[in-house]
Amino acid sequence: MLRQQNLGRSVPTSLQYHGGWLGVLPRLRVLREPRPHTTAPCPHSPIGELNRKAVLVRASTSGDAAASTSRGPALADGAWTPEYIRERVRQQEVEEEAKLAEDLTRPFQEDPEGLYSYVDRAYEEAQLLDELAGDLPLPSYPAAAANDIIGMGSWRLKSYVDPVIEFMVTRIEGCWREIMDEDLCLYPRDKWKSIGWDLVDSEDPKRELDGFSWADIPDPEKGAEGYPRLQLENRVYCSRVFRKLHVEVGIRQDGMQVLHVVVYPRYNYDMPIFGLDLVLVNGRVTLAVADCCPVRHGLKLPPQYMETMALLQRTFLEDQDPAARSIPDWGASTFSPLALCVKPSTPEELAAFAKYAVALHRAYLTLSLNAAPVVAGPGDRRAAAKLQELLDGQKRFCDNQLKNKKTRRVLEAAFGKEWTDDYMSKLMFDFDPSFEPPYLDESLDRLYELFDESLTPQGMAAYNQDLEMAAEATRVSETLDKAAAGGPVSREKLNLAMQFLYESDPTFRAAVETLTEGKEVPSEELLTEEFLKLITSPDGTESGVM
Repeated sequence: MLRQQNLGRSVPTSLQYHGGWLGVLPRLRVLREPRPHTTAPCPHSPIGELNRKAVLVRASTSGDAAASTSRGPALADGAWTPEYIRERVRQQEVEEEAKLAEDLTRPFQEDPEGLYSYVDRAYEEAQLLDELAGDLPLPSYPAAAANDIIGMGSWRLKSYVDPVIEFMVTRIEGCWREIMDEDLCLYPRDKWKSIGWDLVDSEDPKRELDGFSWADIPDPEKGAEGYPRLQLENRVYCSRVFRKLHVEVGIRQDGMQVLHVVVYPRYNYDMPIFGLDLVLVNGRVTLAVADCCPVRHGLKLPPQYMETMALLQRTFLEDQDPAARSIPDWGASTFSPLALCVKPSTPEELAAFAKYAVALHRAYLTLSLNAAPVVAGPGDRRAAAKLQELLDGQKRFCDNQLKNKKTRRVLEAAFGKEWTDDYMSKLMFDFDPSFEPPYLDESLDRLYELFDESLTPQGMAAYNQDLEMAAEATRVSETLDKAAAGGPVSREKLNLAMQFLYESDPTFRAAVETLTEGKEVPSEELLTEEFLKLITSPDGTESGVM
C-alpha cells in the first residue's frame, strides 16, 4: 500500500497505475491543494501527473476563488474536487487548441481570396519571370500554372466530361501534386489498378480490351441491350498524412455525369475527411456537396477547420441564401454543421460553389502540412481513447456512405450487386484499420540520410554492389522456381544461375564440394545437369529447359 499524504487516505498501488483511483474516492471527500514539492514527482505516477496538472490549474486561477468558481465546477474553501481538476484541464486544452487554430488559420484570414486565385497569381509570376529572363527560356513554370496547363492529362475520359468536372479535377489533382509534392505516392496497385478499377466500363465489364473499351466500343443504341452505358475512371493516391486520396469521374450515356472526391486521413490523424461530390444531368448541376466531414464524437470539428469553413463561406458565398445550404436528412449523421449542399440554379451560384470548394480543399491540404499523428504510449489511456474515437469516426463515415441508395442503384444497374458491394466497400468507402498503404519517403531529408549512411565512395560502391547482388539473387530464384515448375527456361539462364549460386552461396558451395569430395571445381554445365536430374519427374517427364 502506498500512502499519499496529500490525499488523506491510502490508495492501492494497482489503482494508481490503472488511473482508477479517482473513482474510488467518496463523493463528499475532496482533494486538498497539494503541498509544494522540492523534487519533481515521478513521471510514471498518475498521482504525480495529477499533482502537476493541479499546480498548473492553481497557477492559472491566480488564487482568486471567485474567478475560479466562474470557470468551472464549484470550488469550496480552497478544496479541489477531482471533477473540478478534470474540468479545468479540459478547459486548458480547449484554450490551447483555440490558440493553435488561430495560428494555423492566420494566413487564410489575411488572404482568403488567395486560396482560389493562386493559379492566376502563378501565371502572373510566370509572365514576370519571362520578362526578366528576356531571350533566355524559363527553367520551369510555377507549379500551379504547370498543373493548370496539364489539366486532366492522361485521363481517358477527359474528352467526354463536362467542363465543370474537368475544371474541378484539374484543380483538385493539381493541388495534390503541388502541395504534397514528393509526399504524394500512388496507392498500391493491387488494391485498385490490378483489379481493373482504373477504368470500368459496363460494355466491357471483364476488361477483355484491357482498358481501351472507351475508344474501341461504340455506345449502344437507345433501347438496346447495355443502354445506358456507364464508364468510371479513377485515380488513387496516398501520402504521409493521408491513407487514401481518391478522385472518380463517371459518365453515363443518358447524360448523367458524376465527380466524386474523398480524402481520408490516416487512422491516427485527428483530421476530418474531405468530401466533394458533383452530379450533372444533361449539363446542369443537380447536386453539389463540399464538406470536411468530422471524425470526432458528436460530429465536432477541430476549430481550425470550423473557422476556415466559416471564413471561406463569408468570402465566396455571401450572396447566397443560407437556407438553400441546409443539410439533407441523409447527411445528418455524416456532415459537419457547415457542410455545403446546394443545387445551383444560376451560373453565378455554380461559380461561387466551385470557388468555395477549391479554396476549402486547398486550405484543407495546407493545414495537413502541420498535422502530427496521435501516438499512444504504454499506459496512455487518453491517447488510446482518442485513437479509438478517430477509428469510430472513420467507420461512421464509411458505414453511412455505404447506405447511399442512389449511388448503389446506379452501380448495380450497370455492374450487378456483387461487383457494386466490392467497389463501394473496397475502393470508395473502405474501412480496414489492419491495412494502411506504405509511404515511400522520397524527400531530400531521406536522400541526405542515405548519403550519411555511406559517406565514402567505397561505401557507396559497396551499397550499389549489395543492391546488384540482391537483384541477381531474386532473378536466380525466379529462374530456378520456374524450371522446377516445368516452365520454359533456357539452358544458358540455368548455367548462369548455377554459377551465381556456387560463387555467392557458401552453403550451396559446401554441399557441392562435399558431393565431389573436393577433387575439382565443377563447371556450371555439370551443375545444371545435376539440377535437371533432381527436377525430372519420377515418370520420366522432361522439364521445360530448352
